Amino acid sequence: MTTVWGALTVGAVYAIVAVGFNIVIISSATFNFAQPQLIMLGTFAAYLGAAQFHVPLLVTIGISLVLGGVIGLLIERTAIRLLPPGAHAELVTTVGVSVIIAGLVVLAFGNNPLSVPPVFGGERAMTLLGGRILPAELTILCIGLALPLVADILTTRTLVGLSSLATSEDKTAAVLRGINVGRLGWGSYAVAGALCMGLGPFVAPETYAYSALGDILVLKGFVAMVIGGQGSHRGALIGALAVGFVEAFTARYIGVNYQNVAVFGVLLIVLMIRPHGLFGERLERAV
Repeated sequence: MTTVWGALTVGAVYAIVAVGFNIVIISSATFNFAQPQLIMLGTFAAYLGAAQFHVPLLVTIGISLVLGGVIGLLIERTAIRLLPPGAHAELVTTVGVSVIIAGLVVLAFGNNPLSVPPVFGGERAMTLLGGRILPAELTILCIGLALPLVADILTTRTLVGLSSLATSEDKTAAVLRGINVGRLGWGSYAVAGALCMGLGPFVAPETYAYSALGDILVLKGFVAMVIGGQGSHRGALIGALAVGFVEAFTARYIGVNYQNVAVFGVLLIVLMIRPHGLFGERLERAV
């Protein structure tokens, strides 16, 4: 059961990343490879706030939300807005932004992981349903399970969410219906950036503040999103938990060195059965 709790916790972190990807994809039809780096920046904000300057948690989260939104907006303005439409050049420019962010963090903090105190509770594990879990892990688990469900409700039952879905389906038709596509685009980058960096302090006790964290999260978050189906928040949750369980049980029964092999094996199986993911929808048009 301890392995199950560990799998759920790791899966919850991947779910946060996948939901952030989906927010941007649904609203702007672009993919932001630099987004997981904002979670990494949030972990360093938690390190500075808790371990260095002893700033209250709410203040640290508030600063992280604001900075994350600003950085997300800057990414949209510099790496997305200036690109020609339909070229998918953001796959290159956002990777460049990701490398720049990671490099700046290495220059400022080095390559060694930095421990971050838990935001809630102590460092003593509790026994739950026969397994051991830390209070910080339980916190991030609750957030990771709730976030995709809330995001799904907001996407399918609010005017902004439905406008985003319409934009992702047909941008030209959305413009003709009076939807401000440009505002949705930069707004999605700002919201996703604020969300990822704002949740960094909760992720930090589980992952530590580590300069290579974003590179790890972008890979596993992308796999989780693809398994669940691009643009589906519910699928992001299922895909992220699947990745977490595959990693945890492969490490326990086969070996840590085979985690990535097992994860990508599951990805290939899912794509062979459902190329658009478990909850994704295939778009067909008459020509």
